[in-house]
Amino acid sequence: MALDLSRFAKAFFEEAAEHIHALESLLVTLDLRAPDAESLNAIFRAVHSIKGGAAAFGHTALAEFTHDFETILDRVRKGKLTLTKPMVDLFLKSGDVMRSHLGALEQEAPPDPHALGIMKDALNDVVEQPALATAPAAEEPEFLSPHYRISIRLATTQYPDEPSIAELIADIGGMGEILAHETEQIDDASLELRFALLTETEVDELKESLEFLVPAEAIDIVFIDSAIAAPAPQAEEDETAFEFFEPLEAAPVVATVPASADSEVALQSLVDASSIRVNVAKIDQLINLVGELVIAESMLAQAAGFIPQADQPRLAAGLSQLERNTRDLQDAVLAIRMLPISFVFSRLPRLTRDLADRLGKQIDLEMLGEDTELDKSVIEKIADPLTHLVRNAIDHGIETADRRVAAGKPPAGRLTVRAAHQGGSIVITVTDDGAGLNRERILAKARQLGLDGGDTWADEEIWQLIFTPGFSTAAEVTDVSGRGVGMDVVWQNVHALGGKVEMSSMAGRGTSMTIRLPLTLAILDGMTIGVANETYILPLANVSQSLQPAAEDIKTVNGQKVVSVRGEYIPITSLARLFQLADNDAVSEILVVLEMDGRRTALQVDALIGQQQVVLKSLETNFRKVKGVSGATILGDGRVALILDAGFLVSMAHTAQREKSGSMHAA
Repeated sequence: MALDLSRFAKAFFEEAAEHIHALESLLVTLDLRAPDAESLNAIFRAVHSIKGGAAAFGHTALAEFTHDFETILDRVRKGKLTLTKPMVDLFLKSGDVMRSHLGALEQEAPPDPHALGIMKDALNDVVEQPALATAPAAEEPEFLSPHYRISIRLATTQYPDEPSIAELIADIGGMGEILAHETEQIDDASLELRFALLTETEVDELKESLEFLVPAEAIDIVFIDSAIAAPAPQAEEDETAFEFFEPLEAAPVVATVPASADSEVALQSLVDASSIRVNVAKIDQLINLVGELVIAESMLAQAAGFIPQADQPRLAAGLSQLERNTRDLQDAVLAIRMLPISFVFSRLPRLTRDLADRLGKQIDLEMLGEDTELDKSVIEKIADPLTHLVRNAIDHGIETADRRVAAGKPPAGRLTVRAAHQGGSIVITVTDDGAGLNRERILAKARQLGLDGGDTWADEEIWQLIFTPGFSTAAEVTDVSGRGVGMDVVWQNVHALGGKVEMSSMAGRGTSMTIRLPLTLAILDGMTIGVANETYILPLANVSQSLQPAAEDIKTVNGQKVVSVRGEYIPITSLARLFQLADNDAVSEILVVLEMDGRRTALQVDALIGQQQVVLKSLETNFRKVKGVSGATILGDGRVALILDAGFLVSMAHTAQREKSGSMHAA
């Protein structure tokens, strides 16, 4: 009976993708003059692991390709082959081909039948070049690979016949050399397979490969020894090779008694490992349930407010405890979705390397704050904007080596990508030491496109023009830039996440682009306001201040009401009129100043109700998209409150102000 591995298929594809990602990350950081031995070993192990999984799942073409690939890598790590840049390029392309092949397999689509073969031929062509091969100085003694004693307890209902055991042994034999093996019937329900394995595979990787074949709790691995110049095993030893085995009295777990300190560290990490793979949909469901619990707790607290506390001391104490526990649970559940931003940063070295080569530039990439954590949903949506910012900095910002030297700079440009927490937000900054933005070129392009860009504008306002759809200062369209799409994508995606983009630049010194994002899209710190008997939520991160203006601070400029705040005139937006709740032009006594991307507007509100954390609900999913509204939440009294889109409100106010100003000038 064949082994059914279909339930492990998803884990295989996920882990294979991780191995390819590790392969790529290690390759782009290798120093060709003195390659790090541990990095070379890790690259070899990544390909070896993919081979083991591919063989176990019957993906023969991939298993054969990775076998040849790891053979070449093995020669490199043993110093029998000199590593060169063309070889690294091919290794990276091999990773791309494997990724594409695995993607097709995962989607149950036929992979390109020729891609792996073409890449295999390309690898062999480079490796067989005489200049790349180096002969060893002297014959080296063979080292005995780590020697393990492995036992696997199996249910006879799962393995009722001998051929299935033979298949299992064949799969395990692909991990190394089996010195001997035996099968013993333990009882009516189970049997035990024991074997001695000679392998270069580390114990954690060995266990990982075995878990593709049998459940983890059925495996027991014990490290035996490692020796130099080990003799070949004698045929007659097969009869007695298992004298070191002792009968197992219970279902085994991964338990080891190492023979060395290094082994102890590796094996202890296995014992201490406590991570599990959980489908994201299950975590999302858990977050939604916690969100409902937060709302229910708020409703109970509000209802309890109508009961005199003196009459219900136990109720008040219970509600207080419920609130604390609910907040702790909410924080714990949200933490499950938090991932380090290294998941996004890790693709940047490859991107930088390839693009710099294509453009003939020298670039040193520095990444800081890779351990900074943010919500998985934010990580997935920030990848494209960050990629565009890096591409833009490499293409438009950093000069070629000759121009940099002529300007008194080092030939290699420096690109720094940094992530950090600031309050309840994450800040990602992309900084280059290139030529900086050219104000006159941007203004000229803006006028060519019919955009409003005044000579009296501050630099910060001019820089914002590059986020306009179709805006590009590139002289010609290439496969890298020139279509005016990239920066527009940055602006759209960041604002869709409730974030903002800031820019600063200095001619000849470089440019810095900063993205500010909320840590999570599930919870929002908001200010609750009242407008014409309706309740709305404003994102607290965009609230600059609230005020009660004096009559003399309100002016009308070109038909637009503005308020003077610390010497600056800010356009006023009537929420009641915007949402057709009232048609009164009178300015209310309370204004809330919203700020986004350096621009501000003052919202007319009737009441400031308070500040609170709210659980975001998608209005588009449950109803439809509404301009000026980014979502909704449920209040403690059960009513639905709309969460206002700060970016839309600020942009609308300034657009209206400019239109009125333009019409007045035309008149």
